[in-house]
Amino acid sequence: MACLYDGISLQNQRPVNMDSLLMKERAIDGRSVCMAVVCDGVGSMTDGAFAASSAVRMLGSWFDQLRETGRLGLRLRDAVREVDRTIAQTAQRRGLKTAATLSALVVDGERYYIVHAGDSRIYGCWDGVLTQLTQDHSSGGKLTSCIGRSGEAELYYNEGRCGEGIFLLCTDGLYKRMDPAFLQEELFRATPRTLGRAIRRLTRYVMERGERDNISLALVIRER
Repeated sequence: MACLYDGISLQNQRPVNMDSLLMKERAIDGRSVCMAVVCDGVGSMTDGAFAASSAVRMLGSWFDQLRETGRLGLRLRDAVREVDRTIAQTAQRRGLKTAATLSALVVDGERYYIVHAGDSRIYGCWDGVLTQLTQDHSSGGKLTSCIGRSGEAELYYNEGRCGEGIFLLCTDGLYKRMDPAFLQEELFRATPRTLGRAIRRLTRYVMERGERDNISLALVIRER
């Protein structure tokens, strides 16, 4: 079983793109394991993009060095905790003001593992039903958890069995102006051959409705 994936990160109408995106697949323990991560630098912080890009780079390195899949979800959570601490320490040493949301997904066969902080999101769409697999860390429009700021981020953890369908990882630039019914229909219709088309339709939909923020998303389909 393998994963097919595609994604995009758009600056849109912001001065810079503070999002970062990671998609990788490797053979580990004789089977295909896929990882996808989306991060959104906190715009109110001068160096928000630093936390997002650093998190993606460090988690990509962690995944490249992974040699076995035992306790995979807990190991992913430990890796994110280390990333959070490292970014916070580096920022303090360099005098940077930085933080980012983080939503990380690992798919190993019929199991998925999620580690998350902030208000980016991961959805699953199986049997035509769209489900948000993360919980937003936000209250009154403000983030209640993010990585790279204190080094002690509250992390949301989720794992489960994958149905036949598709995962979506995205920053808030995609979902803030998105109609859930339109999103569900697009994900239900997406196939390995039409991933790029689905990405273009989703981004165009929110941009036509006035979205100005950076937009990043990744689509991951499990294929037998």
